[in-house]
Amino acid sequence: MKQFCFLGLVFIMFFSFNSCSSVPQKEVSADYRSLIINADDLCLDRRTNDAILKCYIEGIVTSTSALVNFPDSIELLKEVYEQYPEFPIGIHLNMTFGKPVLPPEEVPTMVNENGEFWNEDQILTHIADIDYEEVKKEIRAQVELFLSSGVPLDHLDYHHHLLALYTPFHQIVREIAVEQNVPIRNPVPVSTYKIIKVSSGGGDSVAISKLIIYGMLHPFKAIPMMKKVGVEAFIEQERITNECGIKTPDWFIDVFYENSDIETFLSIIDQLPNGVSEIMCHPGSSESEVQILTDPEVKAILAEKGIVLTNFSKF
Repeated sequence: MKQFCFLGLVFIMFFSFNSCSSVPQKEVSADYRSLIINADDLCLDRRTNDAILKCYIEGIVTSTSALVNFPDSIELLKEVYEQYPEFPIGIHLNMTFGKPVLPPEEVPTMVNENGEFWNEDQILTHIADIDYEEVKKEIRAQVELFLSSGVPLDHLDYHHHLLALYTPFHQIVREIAVEQNVPIRNPVPVSTYKIIKVSSGGGDSVAISKLIIYGMLHPFKAIPMMKKVGVEAFIEQERITNECGIKTPDWFIDVFYENSDIETFLSIIDQLPNGVSEIMCHPGSSESEVQILTDPEVKAILAEKGIVLTNFSKF
């Protein structure tokens, strides 16, 4: 038991040091501030689509990303495109929610006994044992299904940010981005750089907290993973992305997630760095986000501060 607690403590100390001490300064030479506001989870269901479309039509959402692994996803995707062909739609690559596009027997390490993806909590226990080639097949199958709809692919991003947080999987995303010539969500959350501070956690700090808990419960598995999920590993993915010529926003702002109140949103806007930023939002699961994203005063504040709303295809 003492050995268990000691190893858990070592994990926390290692992660805390890696998260706090080795974050390099990032400089962006731009003298402007542009903002993508992307609504995740399009095509989860009709209610989610309605909320996202409301925020696009009446508010400040500039793009969205679609899940494709649910029964009605492709039908809902086609409906949105037919009604609003100018609305940029990316794919929300997913390996933590619902069932895979491929038959479960083709991706056995990615699913539980019910043939469903390991959820965001369970996957930490299994991620080291998930077969890379299975992930590659499933993610490519999701992209192929999206493309089969006839809807233009705007960009790639990631459900629960897992395909970026567990860095070995990010190569799959980069390969597809090059093949399809589309931008991707920046793999490094802005919470990593600590340049935007909000009152209470949120964003990928939630995932990081789960990693710490996982490290305490499974220290022998967790310690070897640290080179793959630490700050240096995140930043290396951004460097490789840039070297590959893949377009990505300068900043991925994750801290609005699970912090969806007007004070937090306006605080983020006040601290918005120069360059192109993306704020991830989820109006389909948060009425407070719908209210914020459709508030005329919020749009006016952005204009007053000289922040230009944009999308992935424009930068």
